[in-house]
Amino acid sequence: MSSPPNDLPNPAAPSSRMPAKWHGMALAVLEPLSVAVFFIYLLRGSWLRWSDPLIDFPRDLYLAWRLSEGDLLYQKVANWYGPLANLVQGAGFRIFGVGLDTMVWMNIVLTIVSLLLLRAIFGALGNRLSVWLGSLVFLGVFAFNNFSDIANYNFMTPYVAQSTYSLLGLLLVLWGLLRHLKSGTPVWLGVAGFGFAVAYLDKPEATLAAAGVILFYFLAQTVNAVRQQQSAASWLRRGLVWLAGGFLALWAPVLGYFWVRGGFVFSLGAANRVLVTMLDPVFREVALNDPIMRYYMGMDHPWGNFLVELKSGALLTAACGTMALGAWLGNRRAVFSPLWGLGMIAVIASAVLGGWLGMQNAEWRDIGPALVLPVILTTCAAAGWSLRAARCGNQSVFPRALGLAVVGGAASLMLVRMILRPMFSHYGFFMMPLAAWFCIHMMTVEAPRFAAHLREVRVNWLLPVSFSLWVLFAVNETVRHDLEIFAMKTYKIGEGRDHFYTFLPEQSEDGSVFRMTGLMMDKIEYAYRHKTPGAKSLVVFPEGIAVNYHLRVPSPLAEMEFNPAALAYAGQEHILRELQDNPPEVVGFFPREFSEFGLKYFGSDDASGRSIMLWLNAHYNLTAVGGKTPSSITGHVLDLAVPKKEGDKPYPILPAGQ
Repeated sequence: MSSPPNDLPNPAAPSSRMPAKWHGMALAVLEPLSVAVFFIYLLRGSWLRWSDPLIDFPRDLYLAWRLSEGDLLYQKVANWYGPLANLVQGAGFRIFGVGLDTMVWMNIVLTIVSLLLLRAIFGALGNRLSVWLGSLVFLGVFAFNNFSDIANYNFMTPYVAQSTYSLLGLLLVLWGLLRHLKSGTPVWLGVAGFGFAVAYLDKPEATLAAAGVILFYFLAQTVNAVRQQQSAASWLRRGLVWLAGGFLALWAPVLGYFWVRGGFVFSLGAANRVLVTMLDPVFREVALNDPIMRYYMGMDHPWGNFLVELKSGALLTAACGTMALGAWLGNRRAVFSPLWGLGMIAVIASAVLGGWLGMQNAEWRDIGPALVLPVILTTCAAAGWSLRAARCGNQSVFPRALGLAVVGGAASLMLVRMILRPMFSHYGFFMMPLAAWFCIHMMTVEAPRFAAHLREVRVNWLLPVSFSLWVLFAVNETVRHDLEIFAMKTYKIGEGRDHFYTFLPEQSEDGSVFRMTGLMMDKIEYAYRHKTPGAKSLVVFPEGIAVNYHLRVPSPLAEMEFNPAALAYAGQEHILRELQDNPPEVVGFFPREFSEFGLKYFGSDDASGRSIMLWLNAHYNLTAVGGKTPSSITGHVLDLAVPKKEGDKPYPILPAGQ
């Protein structure tokens, strides 16, 4: 009688145990060692070349600096996202000192913890091969990448810290649920609750994914308890208590922190910031009407985007299905037999198709839409399988099926936002790692198991090895492309603990941005120090919070961005009141174009801050332009202006007639 398809046979003789034991020990050492070496290789090849010099990431640097100085989040400094990541980074700046290097090392630790959690999650479901491949994909494709001129979409310097922190919370949820599924110890539900609090205090995407898998897990376990004639109410009550306890262990101290500093009502809004933002009608209106927000949400061409996703997903499904079919045909067939040869041809053809799919353009955008459909369909199958096993009382299948459903469900829910705009080269860096690793697991573990079960044989090597070669090829091409981009970044910006590297101005279409940033570090600093002596507050319009951070000069305004979307959300009247109540001692202007918003530049019309510009023109005079003489803000330089005083030589911000 043959052994079950998922069980390996016992060694035939004691003589075979020693080599197998040493073989396993060698793999146990070499596999994590190779991942660690790969991590160090990527870290060294991309060191201090991850961040964008002006947009997004400098906002987190400024926030952490101001919080370390005692400013209150959502009061002295504004933010759309949850508070946890900024509070942790502010504490890090207070303990280890203010500097980009502090932020980078904190993010390195967070990346390592995320990798270890992913390895633990999929190690509980799969084998060493799937864990090794997933680790390489996570590091080479998501943690370290630079798919476009604008960086910020990696784990080292993310465009917003809440993205990686919220993913960490979701991974804690999955780890806690899987450990509880294996051991039944309720304390692991407390870990899941703590992870849910991390996600809830950071970003909505991971919050919704965590809530969805927790609800499904409790539903499946309740059905299983009923079928096992156990007290479902007692189990459910005990599980919810542990889950709530883990959540409150983190959420309550955050609530208390804001309560002490800002009052009870303020603390409720701050500790529930993610929920408040999601329910805010102004935020929804901006997201639905602003051109750039519509683009990133996929609302500009929803059906066209969805059709692209269906096409790419069908191609990837066909490639993986053909590879699986080829491996199934070649299983236990003699070498060079017709069926074995047909299987090998199918495997090679699918690998070529998959490689072509990933290589259609330099930014690998088609991988994003390709993953959505297969992951969601596979998750639905796993969820149905787990519920059927629970209803039938099949305890030999239920744990594995529920584990797959929970992890696949989290991966699928993280892709919900990407259904209409699956931007692999943008926010996909934190939304897609779970989905990519889940696909690897299904192709290297579950598909071979299923094929072996159909043929009533042991799991064969053909499908895992061929799919592994496919994945390794894709990772190699991605890493090679990214390291070439990183190597081009030789233009040093900043000094000491804040220095980093970016493109030379002539190397990028956004050269004016990088040139401005370079001037900010020398000529603008000189102008600020010498043309405005004693000034202790600065606002740079429309997006120049990086100037404030690198000069260590605070802004008197809570808002940090003044692009059309930010203006619409904050309200220009509110910003004008802030300017009147706390006029900055120096105002800077960088003529950032708003072509992606369908506008020209800051102050060109009502939507881009015309009323703010008119107020500034009435109350400020230009004083310096990069350390030179004053000129109009329409030039490609950063202009400085100071409050008007009686007897000053007039240098109006806006030329006459504007």
